Amino acid sequence: MAPWRYPLLWAAAGLAVGIWLEATLGIGGVAGLVALVPIAWWIDKRIGYARLAWTLPLMGSLGYLRSYTASLEPGSPIKHLRGHLVRLTGYTTEAPFRSRKTYRLVVEAESAYAFFYQQAFPVTGTLLLYVRDSTVATLPIGTRIRAIVRLDSVRYNASYWQRQGITVSAFADSVASAGIAWGYGAGYIKRLRQRLIQAIEAHFPGEGSPLALIEALLLGYTRGLDPETRAAFQLSGTAHILAVSGMHVSLVLMLWLFLLRQLPPRWSFHPISQSVLIGLIVFYGFLTGAAPSAMRAVLMGSVAILARMFHKPYFPLNALGFAAFVQLSVDPQVLFNLGFLLSYAAVGGIMAYFGLFRALLSGHQPRRKKEKAWVAYLKDLIAISLAAQIGTLFLSWSYFGKFPAYFLLANLVAVPLSTALTFAAVGWVALLWVPVLREGIGWAVYGLAYALITSVKGLSLLPGASLSLPPLSPWAGVPLTLAALGMGAYLHHRYKKAQETPWLV
Repeated sequence: MAPWRYPLLWAAAGLAVGIWLEATLGIGGVAGLVALVPIAWWIDKRIGYARLAWTLPLMGSLGYLRSYTASLEPGSPIKHLRGHLVRLTGYTTEAPFRSRKTYRLVVEAESAYAFFYQQAFPVTGTLLLYVRDSTVATLPIGTRIRAIVRLDSVRYNASYWQRQGITVSAFADSVASAGIAWGYGAGYIKRLRQRLIQAIEAHFPGEGSPLALIEALLLGYTRGLDPETRAAFQLSGTAHILAVSGMHVSLVLMLWLFLLRQLPPRWSFHPISQSVLIGLIVFYGFLTGAAPSAMRAVLMGSVAILARMFHKPYFPLNALGFAAFVQLSVDPQVLFNLGFLLSYAAVGGIMAYFGLFRALLSGHQPRRKKEKAWVAYLKDLIAISLAAQIGTLFLSWSYFGKFPAYFLLANLVAVPLSTALTFAAVGWVALLWVPVLREGIGWAVYGLAYALITSVKGLSLLPGASLSLPPLSPWAGVPLTLAALGMGAYLHHRYKKAQETPWLV
């Protein structure tokens, strides 16, 4: 590839290196930054691209400073008070979840009065608060609460919550609420999301896993999915369907572009319509919970729209670098989020390997003969599934230790079903207020959801569906992933040069 076309990819890489050095080595990370200088000098002398070569230490320094300043935010981490009895003040960031004996609240801590020290501390961090009192079931997101609790470590699903940055839990018989935390900006969108979920649950003709799947596909709300269904998607290699990502943002884009086609042609590229479109996908990204995968798709989609509006070429690798740069600048700790890593690894795998697999499936001569639409779609789906699997292979190996043997078959079945289900579900939600259509389309949506869940569960139960792999450390998973992506980019470059064809991704 031509490196000068992707300066933001280099900038994001340097930023990530700086954040990693500060978070893992602390002050010792400065030595790593110093080591980047001779590396940049060697790249400049041996390969060229001086500006890009020196971007690595420069952006690394900025990433180090950004990570360091983020750690200096006022307040002590709540985890430092584990084992202490405290009077906690904070606000809820999710709707209450009912478990077998209690209600679980996810609380963003603000302050804690430690009785042992007889002193109040400003604190930061999120904790799980289990409450026996059923009155908390109606608390809206963003409610400010107070409770006397003893802080403890997370005991159930600790590894899952740790990946979400939560390592503290507490139990209380009851809590005192003190109104809405109006300064919590994300609470406004989360409360709207909560109302949409309540409307879906009130009108959906079925319940259980199909209902939970609709909420996950449309709004990224996976809390209602039972462990059996989650495991089935994971073991079959189709867990990406449950995460709001490029497919969902593309749906918003397609719906808006369809509406634009009903207007005069001059509005198709008008700055107003394109600005509204960017606003819509950004709003949708936050509405679905602002997961790293969703915001990555939103940022890349926004770059594509701007390129279209200004009649400029769109380089996916540059857009990927821009998305990573923005996300890391806003929240340096997202670098250690597994969803963030898997999302970028999957997209990187598609960019690196899709063209190779697509050419292989077409006999290395993709333009010799026009393919039928369904044949082209099938080949695209196979190529994308294989490419994404290579991109995420080592990360999944290091974190989960299993390989879905039937991932290709599962995706060939699940992706078309999930696409049809998503379109049908959007139409059903748009017609919720029309009773006759609501009922008819609702049952069709239920049938598609049931078919998707049944097929995924069936494939996950086949003999040898999940292969256990030998242990692999995450410290090895990340560099192996980068090596796999680099190898794909190199092979694609060689193929492109040999065939004298443009970049296929």
